[in-house]
Amino acid sequence: MTGSASQITKRRYRDFILCLLMTVFGGIFLLWFIRAAGCDVVYSDYIRIVEEYLPDVTDPSKFFVPDILTRIPVTFFQRLINVELFHYSVTFDRVCSAMGLTACALMVGVYMRKEGLSALWFLPVFAVIFSLNKWEIILNGTSWAHVVSFALFFLNYYLLDVWYQRQAGTCGEKSILPVILYAFPFLMLLFAGEYIASYAAVMTAAYLFCAVMGKDGGSYRGTIDRKRKCYVTGLLCTLASLGLYLLSRHFAVWEHAGASDLGILEVISSEPLLIPKLFIKSFAGTVLGQQAITDFYGPMEPLSEGAVLLIGILVIAIYLTAIVSYTRFGLWRRTLFPMILMLSGGLNHVLVTASRWIFLSEDYGLSSRYGAQFMIGVIGIILTAALVFQELTERKTRGSRILREGCIAAALLFLLGAAYTTRCELSIVPYREQNYERMHQAVLNYHDYEPEELADILEWGKSEETMLRALEILEDNRLNVFSYME
Repeated sequence: MTGSASQITKRRYRDFILCLLMTVFGGIFLLWFIRAAGCDVVYSDYIRIVEEYLPDVTDPSKFFVPDILTRIPVTFFQRLINVELFHYSVTFDRVCSAMGLTACALMVGVYMRKEGLSALWFLPVFAVIFSLNKWEIILNGTSWAHVVSFALFFLNYYLLDVWYQRQAGTCGEKSILPVILYAFPFLMLLFAGEYIASYAAVMTAAYLFCAVMGKDGGSYRGTIDRKRKCYVTGLLCTLASLGLYLLSRHFAVWEHAGASDLGILEVISSEPLLIPKLFIKSFAGTVLGQQAITDFYGPMEPLSEGAVLLIGILVIAIYLTAIVSYTRFGLWRRTLFPMILMLSGGLNHVLVTASRWIFLSEDYGLSSRYGAQFMIGVIGIILTAALVFQELTERKTRGSRILREGCIAAALLFLLGAAYTTRCELSIVPYREQNYERMHQAVLNYHDYEPEELADILEWGKSEETMLRALEILEDNRLNVFSYME
């Protein structure tokens, strides 16, 4: 190994260690946030889960149901562990969410080391992944499986990218990587739930691209045909997985509390700008969280709607610029990972808009519950910026300075936005903790409350009888807040 090659290898390992240390720090930060802002108490969606699945978490009749794939099968096994070992702890679910986000950061760090990208580019990635614009899905532990599924998406995308970058002749029977890729779509059925739709759409596009273009720009000579068969098989497995989910979904019954009964044409005719604003504002949420927007100039002094829309338009422009740059610099010959992330994130914006307009709120896409979905595309943008910056630095062509500065500016936008949002959320941590402590006391003494008041405290908007049955289950079986009672 030459001296120069040795230095490059050392730098890559050094940068990976820095990424790893930042990832560990981010995971610790999330655990601290869970402890500081939360309290181990059942509320909101947990009430439905308790009433429906507890106390007998081993009852096969609750597992083997026609719409099992919409209920996220892995939660049955995790719930069993939670009940048996932790007396049904909400904190346990929250920790699973934190570990899922940490795993996402780890996968990006591994990818950046493989591509020889500087750890400095990991700073905006770190800020986006561990930003508290996702506070709701972190503290509401019922979302843990979705967060873990995002980490598995990242792993699947990364492995496909590794396979794509291999030479045609390596597509032999001895490699286990294609088999792993074939298994992933079915593994996703255990974790992803409705997110299997966007996952399948993105993987279908990726496999089709790989099958048509290939690593060598469409030149299929010799054994490369065997590699194309691998892509086609992966595509068929993806479509089969989606088909199984849709079959299961056919038997599901959905409830949307607070949803409008109006048809989309009625909404468009009465409020023609609602859906476009919902779509644009969802992109603004990738820079500033809802709370940061609400308190931008001070408590209850929000950023103007025009400014929010401008931020959303700017992010859309950055998305499009990143996609054009990815194509212009021929990065698709080198790697697919960033483009897959951008397509996945962009599709999530479309799906959220298409499925949530029924709530007739143009700010719905700013909700913290969608922070993890939207961060996927932002990470793809940052990685594309890093790769373009690397290409420009090596080529030193005319005008490259402006483009390099543009790459840095885009990364800084998301870095500073995530930092500001996290700062805003940290300022209200004591109030979140007080709210959860109030819930804790209300559940412990639920007999002393009127059902309407109790439902309001526990953020439950459905049947009061369901809520009372759930609390009775917890009390009778000494689960959750009742597990410490004598």
